[in-house]
Amino acid sequence: MEPNPTKFYHLHQFDTRDFTNNFFSPQADSLFLEQAVKYPLRTLYTEFASGYIKGESLIDVSIGPLIFPLFPVFEPFREIIVLKFNDDCIKELDKWRTSDPGACDWSHAVEFMAELEGNSSVWTHKEEQLKRRIKHLLKCDVLAENLVDERTVPKADCLLTAWILETISQDETSYWNNFKKVSALLKLGGHLVLIGDIQGSFFIVGGHKYHILPIGEEFLRKTLEGEGYSIVFYSAVGRNAEKQTTNYEKIVCIIARKVRER
Repeated sequence: MEPNPTKFYHLHQFDTRDFTNNFFSPQADSLFLEQAVKYPLRTLYTEFASGYIKGESLIDVSIGPLIFPLFPVFEPFREIIVLKFNDDCIKELDKWRTSDPGACDWSHAVEFMAELEGNSSVWTHKEEQLKRRIKHLLKCDVLAENLVDERTVPKADCLLTAWILETISQDETSYWNNFKKVSALLKLGGHLVLIGDIQGSFFIVGGHKYHILPIGEEFLRKTLEGEGYSIVFYSAVGRNAEKQTTNYEKIVCIIARKVRER
């Protein structure tokens, strides 16, 4: 039977462990893992090594219980806030943060970061450092006017978002509106780091088909520029892995500076 095609990540039940195991763990196909994990890590590590992105605080709004996108970007920031759309993702991340034996294992991403830096001994320490810098794991609501209360979550110097906007947005209008809500978390002059799919259509978790909005690169650029961003880095890689549980044409990594408020 065809899985239900109407589910949305932020609205329906979501098996966080199946999601992680299927797409981002060593259990995933090696070619897919190269694109979904190693490509973003390598790309962002290279950009952040130049040192032009820095500040006091970073906010992460990403899909599922993912933690690895923070690995190459967290070091310049003293305080990190992670926002999630459901309680199960918060529970999974809290297990990792408290070194619970049942937590998701991100050692493959840690090992790859060590390869990139050429220092295998330092990354165990850095993973623990990241855990300490995450000051808050909070639930947010995309259906509300504001994702969070600005009185409790001040604007950040850097905003990381991975695979979230295309999964919570029903159409291009709602994508633009959701982008505005996410963008409101970033200070003027701060940097947005965006990882996402180009022309995606679905992903399957726990036997259920979940929505991905098929956006093009031109639309994505127009959205960023229309909301006051100047793109300083853009990279995209075409799909080279056959995987029956998802569909997309490219994975994109973007860094953009917020140069004006809307």
